[in-house]
This record gives sequence, structure tokens and C-alpha cells, in this order.
Amino acid sequence: MTAVSVKAPLTPKADKTPHIVKLKVFWKTTKQWTAADIADFQKSVPALAEKIKAEKYWNKDGDIKTSKFTCEDFAIRILAQYASSKGLPVKLKTGVRVYRNMELYDAAEHDKYSSTMYGFGDMVMLTYGARDTQRIGESTVAVAKPEDLLPGDILGLAHDIKGQVTGGRAHHIQIVATTYPGKIDIYQGNSEDTIHWPVTWINRLLRRNVADPQQQAYAGTLIETGRYIHKSKQQWDYVNNAVSWVS
Repeated sequence: MTAVSVKAPLTPKADKTPHIVKLKVFWKTTKQWTAADIADFQKSVPALAEKIKAEKYWNKDGDIKTSKFTCEDFAIRILAQYASSKGLPVKLKTGVRVYRNMELYDAAEHDKYSSTMYGFGDMVMLTYGARDTQRIGESTVAVAKPEDLLPGDILGLAHDIKGQVTGGRAHHIQIVATTYPGKIDIYQGNSEDTIHWPVTWINRLLRRNVADPQQQAYAGTLIETGRYIHKSKQQWDYVNNAVSWVS
């Protein structure tokens, strides 16, 4: 392949008219991530997850609600809430596009979202799925073995029967909260049965989107906790509040 150089005309020096760039700012980036920021994020994850799990709010009808999330949406919320409080940048890629906390403004893309970390979450959550966490080198890096996991890391369920059917793509993710020798504690969002056919087909007919946190049909659930217990070289038992099984 031959590289070709093309010269583009520059703005004449005599032209003093400023070029105005309009941005959609969910939060300002004031610094870049450092090793110290990553360590602080890891340290902060358990308390941050518990805070989000326990928080309540009033909806537009004056009813008191508790936040609900699908699994990947909960991961986005934790990252966005921490990064926005520290002025740190976030860049996430899906099959639709790349999302950033500061973007070139586009009315069609941005007007329905508030200029806050909540608006950023609503925007990204619409198209970010569990399998997007497997965009290694783009949104995530791989961890070699369970013993290397740290708070804030992601566990992707991709090697069970459902994962094998989809070629090893993650269909559910969990957030590591704390680790001990032979134990891993997690937080997770989850999904209601409305994510399965034929309910998904009915929702499409009614123009409802269970992936959109701004819609009443959103499939997110209350945040759950769980624990993995190491049993043998290839086996971990998983326990959550409602059910347990061998994975």
C-alpha cells in the first residue's frame, strides 16, 4: 500500500474570526487518570456500590424509588460517578459509537440528556451491552486469572452454556467489590424477564425499549450482591441473595 500526502488549505493569517466549537459537557475533564487515581477508584468501589444500592429518590410523580440497573448499566454508573467527582475522563465504545464525557455537540445525540453524569449514563446505557466489556484494548483490558482481580474489575459470564451458544461473548457482568483468598464478593445489576422473547418482540411493536433507562419499560432491577467461593482448580461456587449454583 502506498501512502499519499495531501495538503489541506489553512486559514489565512489575516482571518481573525474565531472558530467556535460547541461541546456537550457531562462533566469537565480537569486531569488524566494516574496510577494513584486507579488505586483510589479501586479503594472506593465497595462504598460507592453500597451508596448507589441504598440511595432513594423521588420520581416525577412524587413516589420514592430505589435505583435500578441492568448489569452493564450498573458498571457504567459506578465508573461515571467516580470519574465525574474527580474530573477524570471516560471513554466507552459500543457497536454504535464511542462515547465521551465531553463531546462535540449534536442536538440529535444530546438534547434529551442532562449535562450531568446521570445524563451521560442514560446516553451510554442505551447501546452499551455486557458484550461491549469484551472490547479488549478499547474499553477494557483482560485479567489473566481470578487471583488477579481487584475491586472495580469486571467479571464477564461467557463460558457457561449461554455463553458457549454465543461464541464466548459475555451475556452478564458483575463488579468485583472485595477479594479474599479463595473468595470474591461482587455487586451486580440484573435484568427482568422482559429482555427475553416474545416480550422483546411485543415491546418493539409498542416502540418500547427495555434498554433505555429513561423509559418505564426499562428492564433494570435492584442491585444485588453475591460471592464466589473457590472449590477446586476449575470450580467456583456462586451464591447470591436468592439462588446458588456451581459455576
